[in-house]
Amino acid sequence: PGNVERVVTTIVEDTGTTFALYQDNQIDSSGVPPAELQSVLNDPAYAEQLFQSSDLAVFYFGFGHDKAPFDNVSARRAFSASVDRNAFVQEVWQGRGVPMIHLTPPGMFGAPPINEVGVGYNPDYARAQMEAAGFANCEGLPNLELVAYTGAGNWAEFMAASAERELGCDANIFTIEQQEFSVLLETVDPRNPSEDRPHMWTLGWGPDYPDANNWVGDVLACHSENTFRRPCTEVDDLIDQAAEESDPETRIELYYRVEEMFFGEEGEHPIVTLFMRIDYTLAKPWYTGPFETDGLFGGPHYDYRSIDQEAQLAARAG
Repeated sequence: PGNVERVVTTIVEDTGTTFALYQDNQIDSSGVPPAELQSVLNDPAYAEQLFQSSDLAVFYFGFGHDKAPFDNVSARRAFSASVDRNAFVQEVWQGRGVPMIHLTPPGMFGAPPINEVGVGYNPDYARAQMEAAGFANCEGLPNLELVAYTGAGNWAEFMAASAERELGCDANIFTIEQQEFSVLLETVDPRNPSEDRPHMWTLGWGPDYPDANNWVGDVLACHSENTFRRPCTEVDDLIDQAAEESDPETRIELYYRVEEMFFGEEGEHPIVTLFMRIDYTLAKPWYTGPFETDGLFGGPHYDYRSIDQEAQLAARAG
């Protein structure tokens, strides 16, 4: 139903510059810079131009299961439970996300109800697990290397600060490095020797198809790419069973159990889930389309979008 014949994408590194181009009517759509979000939300002039959407991407810290201390499940549980995801979303991500304490997000078949499964932020549990790991008050903990992709260094800082505050860790044991995304992927390649891999790193996952197997199976299963070097356990048998099961209700029950076995109090905690991304998009009144739901899979569908070119050119001439 759309009328778009040609799409021109302007690549600008600075989101503030992109927003300025939008305000000057030079582009038809733009994201909202974090520094401008509250003013845009409160400005009635943008009320009909602002759209909230989620690409269903979930971001997390991965653990290197092949090196101490995170070869110890209690240490992984402790670090995961030390993170206040609500505070992270508000302070680090400017409210543009939904805190996640399990992996599969809403909208995926087999996803448990949002944040019903999982420990999440629990300082008492975290300290008890740290003691069970043999590192009470972080005593004896080795130096830890945290690698974040470019722009996410403050994520690693938040992680380190959480461990300092809730677990009693010394700030000096943490080394934080930012790497270009492609370099980070090379750094955490499971084929690398353990001594060359970091202890923790930032990553995210967006869906290829709307099923829980695309999450717990393709991200966490021991036979997946498995950058974490997570060894196979009984939960992998359950993942395989759920993937092969034909009855929908049985599959839902199985995936609920899988998430519990990963992120419950007795779970493996293979990663520290953080949040599902929510973003805001601005679109000029002359640019219309199903913006809230478009592009969740397969990218934007420009053939469903329309431009009132007369109004567009009039605004630019002005």
